[in-house]
Amino acid sequence: MASSYEQEVKDAGANKLEITKKIDFSMMKYLWMANPLSGARKHSIPKFLRNIELLKNFSDNELRILAKYMHNRKFAEGEIVFRAGEIGIGFYFIYSGTIELSHDDLDSEINNEKFLTLEEFSYFGELALLQEGNQRTASAIARNKCELVGIFKPDLDNLILRHPIIAAKLIQSISIALADRLYYLTNEASKMHKRLLKLEAKNDSQ
Repeated sequence: MASSYEQEVKDAGANKLEITKKIDFSMMKYLWMANPLSGARKHSIPKFLRNIELLKNFSDNELRILAKYMHNRKFAEGEIVFRAGEIGIGFYFIYSGTIELSHDDLDSEINNEKFLTLEEFSYFGELALLQEGNQRTASAIARNKCELVGIFKPDLDNLILRHPIIAAKLIQSISIALADRLYYLTNEASKMHKRLLKLEAKNDSQ
């Protein structure tokens, strides 16, 4: 069974993350790359972070500081980010490529159900930051060459100690996004329940 990226990170230890690259920009370089007129790569990491809806309330300097606590890594096609059942430690944004989430055993080619496909600017794994000892409910796999930008729980803990306001804004943004998602799912479940009741009533009347 192939090891997942998150398991490799945990095996390396919080202070020995040679398998991942930490993001670090000086203030001037970050602001230059974030400037739409700079001529820097269209999807440089500063511009990428600025275009993420979840981070829309962050200033450029707050994003620069947040980026220093983040990592980015390229994944080959078929590489596993994390497996269902593992204790989660990371929250990820898709910088490029496609990630698929699956409930089934990734080592089996039978009934391997992909229930969600995520593309650039999408995010996943957020509960790992909010819930201690969060167990992954799905597996995440790269379906083509992709690159992720993410933050691990130890990085968030350090951010809380050194920049509590920025950490609070990140946690608040994630919490609001989760609440919105829950509201949407609740509404969809309610609509489905009403449709089922109508179908039952129609069948009973026949």
